[in-house]
Amino acid sequence: MSTEPAAEKPNPLETIVAVLIALITVAGALVAWRASVAADGAGDADNGGLRAMLNVEETRASNAVNGYEAYGAFVNYARYQRLGDLLEADPAAADLEAERADARDLALANQFLFDSKFLNRDGTYDLQRQLGEMWADASREKDLNPEPQFQEADKLRERSNWLLAVVAVLAVGLVLLTLVEAVGGRFQVALTSLGAVVLVAGLGLAVWIELLR
Repeated sequence: MSTEPAAEKPNPLETIVAVLIALITVAGALVAWRASVAADGAGDADNGGLRAMLNVEETRASNAVNGYEAYGAFVNYARYQRLGDLLEADPAAADLEAERADARDLALANQFLFDSKFLNRDGTYDLQRQLGEMWADASREKDLNPEPQFQEADKLRERSNWLLAVVAVLAVGLVLLTLVEAVGGRFQVALTSLGAVVLVAGLGLAVWIELLR
């Protein structure tokens, strides 16, 4: 008669717990990775917004310098043009031909330093229109709108924070599952069920955050 001990029957609950632990570990790693990707994207968006802000300030300063240089040239042009007109119209200034010629020459020299298309019909200079066109030209060459990128950074940062919260929830589920062997009886089933619920809820929340939020 054989005296060998009977082989232990496999415990289905232990297998289920092992599978759930593996799944929740993989799920936590995937969610943590997605949180890291979102955080990196937020950093990139912040950097893009900062570059755009630098572009804005650089463009504003450059346009102001160039615009007011052109406006200064127009002011000089208008002054010398007016001086030439006065000397030409004054009969008493007939002996000031040289001064009148100099005024005309100086007016002509300054005329080439600004764009005549910004002259108004009343002879004034439309500096704001010039600054606006310069801004539009610059915006075609570089990013001058940082707000969308900062908004995207905030959105991605919020997503990362939510995903990290999901990682914390999944970690709680992992703890529950690892405690199954430490308890007995019906508590094992309760902890296993609760761990499974946490796994499903965490995955569902992660999908909602990634696709719908």
